[in-house]
Amino acid sequence: MGLTSNTGLFNAAAEIYGVDDLVMNKRPRQKYNFSVFMQIDSAAVLSNSEYGKAFTFDKVSGVSLPDYQYNVTRLNQYNHHRYITTKQEITPASITFYDTVDNHWQSLMTDYAGYYYSQGLTKLSKPFAPNATNDMIDSPSGVKAIKADGRFFFNQISIGTVDTFTRGRTITMYNCLITSASHDRLDYSDSTPVMWTVQFQPEHVAFETAGSSTQAPLGSS
Repeated sequence: MGLTSNTGLFNAAAEIYGVDDLVMNKRPRQKYNFSVFMQIDSAAVLSNSEYGKAFTFDKVSGVSLPDYQYNVTRLNQYNHHRYITTKQEITPASITFYDTVDNHWQSLMTDYAGYYYSQGLTKLSKPFAPNATNDMIDSPSGVKAIKADGRFFFNQISIGTVDTFTRGRTITMYNCLITSASHDRLDYSDSTPVMWTVQFQPEHVAFETAGSSTQAPLGSS
């Protein structure tokens, strides 16, 4: 009740956020407390198999979680405006990776590019034609045909937090596709780490709280 000697005779904030509770379940979550878990499809071929196809990606600077847009349309009911919901849309999530010397994220991204595109992001075995008028064009290019059961390179990406000893929350994004990957700017006067900022578009998002029976799924319509 916020009446213990920890916070004096009465402290409204202590009551609201459970400061005097045995386990502080009411406090706000902290931004720095998170981890990123990735599940790669079994059909993908990885250039670096050291981490396997299900692993926690530790070399991450930050994550911008997906947003959820609920489209509403206005109807006219006998000259009275009424509003109805039409669909739910999930926006891309953004993850900032460290560009490490071991090329941890770079290897994954080049594997992703090679999975979907013939030219990928590696050296071409057959270089592009030197000019547009060359009639002997034999250069790999274009989107590859992907089997239905291996359509998504990233089967799931989960953002997890450990809130207390027994409780935590996981936000899992399913069937993720990269919409953009932005590399950093190099500068002789800047000694900060080089980063990759990558946007992932999920098909579905699910919230799950460990230690609780509450699970609130969110999916695109």
